[in-house]
Parts: sequence; structure tokens; C-alpha cells
Amino acid sequence: METIEIDRYSRSCTLYGFDPRIKLASTVALVAALSFMKDLRALMVALFFVLALLAISRLPVLHFLRVFSLALPFIAVTSLAMLFTSGPQPALAMALRVSASVISLLLLVTTTPFFDVLKALRWFRVPYVFCALLLFTYRYIFVILEELELMNKARRSRGFSLKGSLLSKDVFQTISFTGGMVLVRSYERSKRTHNGLLSRGFQGEIHTLRGLSARPRDLAYVAAFASVITIILSIQLGVVQWML
Repeated sequence: METIEIDRYSRSCTLYGFDPRIKLASTVALVAALSFMKDLRALMVALFFVLALLAISRLPVLHFLRVFSLALPFIAVTSLAMLFTSGPQPALAMALRVSASVISLLLLVTTTPFFDVLKALRWFRVPYVFCALLLFTYRYIFVILEELELMNKARRSRGFSLKGSLLSKDVFQTISFTGGMVLVRSYERSKRTHNGLLSRGFQGEIHTLRGLSARPRDLAYVAAFASVITIILSIQLGVVQWML
């Protein structure tokens, strides 16, 4: 089964060479600043910045859009909730704020190998249990998808065709049995995977072939994020008065 890993193109993009610790800290700082933004001008500046980074990164557009589409329902729900409770301007601000935050986080995880992100988290003293849970949760998704695909192939080879209404007892029973068997099969496979890791000396720490080392160009990365954060905070606080 072909799986779409979120960091598939991380090593071929232009932002790959930057220190993952710098990218992680800069992204978290920007998202934290965006959480306080209500001014539409500040939010548009932040959105333009992350879109410019996306263009510079040279990530495949279709790959990024497929990943970003998973967040669209959440953006739509939160924006509609603000529209019905507070009006159009707060709803637009919510959409811009969430979109800019999601794009910045996706830029982090799509331009950085997943293990490098985990290693950066460990450098910032994030508990290894939390990092291990992130690692196994991420990998477990693909285990479930692969087991589901194997079961679907086995059923199709026996002439099974899932047709009918979801309200049908037979269809609902089949879906229920499939969901249960997928969890059982993936759980058994995850235990074998864990035993394999333990036999290879896994103790919860994240080790990668790429070392963590900051370079002069990382200062430019930090400076770009710091400048944008300063600008949007100045606009929000009324220090900078200008019209778009």
C-alpha cells in the first residue's frame, strides 16, 4: 500500500538544511504570537509571510495541499462558529489566524524529517515519553491503514462488494466487524514491532544520523521570524499605524 508520509519531500526542499531546533522555536513563537492577533492587517502580514516561505521551500504544491486539506474542516467549523456568534470580521480573523498557524506548522513538519523534529523536541527537554508517543502514534496510523488495505483486498478476492445503505443491518455489521479486526490485527503487529525495537536496543531516545548544529544562515531564519512577529505585534498594539 502506498502511504503519503508528511515529510516525504523534506530532504529535497530548500529549507531542509536549517537547524530543526531553530525552525521549531521560530514556528512555535510565531504560532504563539498569532494566538493573540485580532487585527486583520497583522494577520494578513503573517499569512503573506508563511505563504512566501512555502514558495521559497519549493515543496510540491499538490503534496502540501493534500496535507492542508485535512485541516480545512476545522478551519471552516471555527470560522462559521465565529460568524454566527460574533459577526463577519471576527470570523475572517479566525480563518486567517488558524490558516496562518496551520501553514506555519505544516511547513515545519513537511520541510523537516519527522525524527529530526523529535530530536529537537528532546533537545528542548520535552519528556522522552511524550516524544515516544508521538513517534508511535505517527507510525501506528500507517500500520492501521496497511492492515485495512490488506483486509479489503482479502474481501474483494472472495467476491465481497460493500453495497447498500449504511442503515442496513448487514452493511453496518460488516463495517463494525472490519473496524474491530483492524484494531486487533494492528495491535498484534504493533507488539511485534515494539519487541523488534527492544531487541535492537531501543530505550526511548531519538537518534538520527544528522547532528544538530546551528549555522550562520540559521540566524537569518530567526531574524525573519523575529521581524514578522515584531511587526504583527506592533500592528496589533497600535504602535504601527498604516493602511493596507
